[in-house]
Amino acid sequence: MASIPSRSTSNAAPAAQAPDASAISSRQEPKEADAANKPPLNAFDTIDYSTKGEALEALGELTGGKDAADSKARARSNTRKAVIGGLFMAAVLIVSLAYIEASGQGQSFREALDQAKLVWMLAMVGVMGLYLLFGTLAFVLETLIARKAPVGFLDLVSVEAAGTFFGNLTPMMAGSVPGQIWRLLEAGLDFGSATAVQINRFLLFQAAEILLAGGLLLCNWPYFFSHYGAVVWINVAIFGFKLIQAMALLVMCLRPQWVARLGERLCGWIKRRDLFGMGIKADGWSKAISNQVTQFSTTFKAAVRHKWVMLGMLVVSILQQFCIFCSPWFVLQALNIQVDFWLVVCAGSMVQLLASAIPLPGGTGGIEASFATFFAPWMGSTAAAGYILWRLVTYYLYTALCGAATLVRTPDSAPTLRQRLRRLVKRLDD
Repeated sequence: MASIPSRSTSNAAPAAQAPDASAISSRQEPKEADAANKPPLNAFDTIDYSTKGEALEALGELTGGKDAADSKARARSNTRKAVIGGLFMAAVLIVSLAYIEASGQGQSFREALDQAKLVWMLAMVGVMGLYLLFGTLAFVLETLIARKAPVGFLDLVSVEAAGTFFGNLTPMMAGSVPGQIWRLLEAGLDFGSATAVQINRFLLFQAAEILLAGGLLLCNWPYFFSHYGAVVWINVAIFGFKLIQAMALLVMCLRPQWVARLGERLCGWIKRRDLFGMGIKADGWSKAISNQVTQFSTTFKAAVRHKWVMLGMLVVSILQQFCIFCSPWFVLQALNIQVDFWLVVCAGSMVQLLASAIPLPGGTGGIEASFATFFAPWMGSTAAAGYILWRLVTYYLYTALCGAATLVRTPDSAPTLRQRLRRLVKRLDD
């Protein structure tokens, strides 16, 4: 293991020649030695430090550390949105239960709940635990190839959980990206690195969703088109939008100069017209856009060079998507309803795609309608109970789990992930 940069005076510069200045120069030697022994800026690699605390200290000295005030402001904003979203979703659950009772479905709903098999519901809870684990592993793989990422495993559990927690409680998952960036900042990454890591993760998450959902729909197209007709085309349109979104991010990463030039022209236009009095800020925005886009591109291209790591991230992202897509199958089993597994997984993917297009926390409205559209023909009178059971586990319980997981931290005394990897490789070599 590479040694931690020394802070001793063993390599200090010689004392000054003037005899009367020797005392002063000797007191200056430690500072001069520290400056001489520090690695150059941008050469920092967390693999050279034994613990997360040492890595954070060195990173702070080299880069000035993260903007703590800025990250706390983001945290407060996300928390306020999450509280509002949580209250909204609690109200939705109460209204749903009241509607079931008022519409005369209360008796059949309670009977279905009584007949549900607990073992299958617990299995669905386990699958949602795997959903969190696979998402965390995707971040683990990416941070292993990031030079300035002094993070531990629990930090990344918290990062993945923050994305789900803030995303589920804000319209169209709007809180997911800033929530994860905030946690990466809190874990010790600088803003550019944290944003680039999150963008890479988002790209592969989108790619996994497109590949898996597209493949499932293609394989089961005859059945769904014959049974559901034009509704399926809505999913195709949403699928196309997600593909365009992913391609736009890919262009930003591969051709940053195009995006930087567009941002420069837009900021120039704002400055010339002093739009809403923001002209004075336009130059700063232009510089920030150029710097951040360059950071995104550099980090993405560096990650792409590690082809096996990127492939691993794609695989675990597909497995993560598969967990949420197959979750309705466990509800069907709990209610003793037998339907082909792959048809259920495909229907689950279409429910998720439709819900993602609804601008309300948790896809409210869209997810109820899409679940009823695709699963009511199979579930009959138990559809209301099936939906409530599925929603309780995959949304309410899982969101609460992620809220708790957002609070976990890797202790400063623990090794970073890269340090653990280095130790593992060393043991294998020995």
